[in-house]
Amino acid sequence: MFELSLPITAAWANAAIFGVAGLVNLTAIRSVREVYADWDIPTGFYRSLGLIELAAAVFLATPEFRFWGVVLAAPILFGSVIMLLDHRHYIFATSAVVMFMALGVAILAIPPAHHYSSYVIEASND
Repeated sequence: MFELSLPITAAWANAAIFGVAGLVNLTAIRSVREVYADWDIPTGFYRSLGLIELAAAVFLATPEFRFWGVVLAAPILFGSVIMLLDHRHYIFATSAVVMFMALGVAILAIPPAHHYSSYVIEASND
C-alpha cells in the first residue's frame, strides 16, 4: 500500500517545485528572461537549467532514482541561495533554504538498495 511519511512528502514537494521551476525556465517567459538579463546570466542558461530541474523532479518522484534527484537538486538549490543572497533577495533566499532543508529530509525517503524490485528469468530443469 502507499505509505505517506514526512520524507516522502518532502521528496514529492521538492519534485513538484522543481517541475514547475523547470517548466518556467524552459518556456522562458519574459519576466524570467528579464531577471536573468539583469543579473548578467547568459542567454539560454535558463533553458539548460530548466532541463536539469525537470530531470531532478522526475528523479525525486521515482524512489529508485531519488538519490540522483537529490544529487541534481542540491547544487541547484545551493546556487540559488547564493545568487539570491548576493542580490539581496533575502525572503526568496529563505524559501530556497527551506526547500534545501526539505531536500535533506527527502534523503531519508531513499529506499535501501536491497529494497528495489528486480526481475529474474529462471531457467527450468525440465
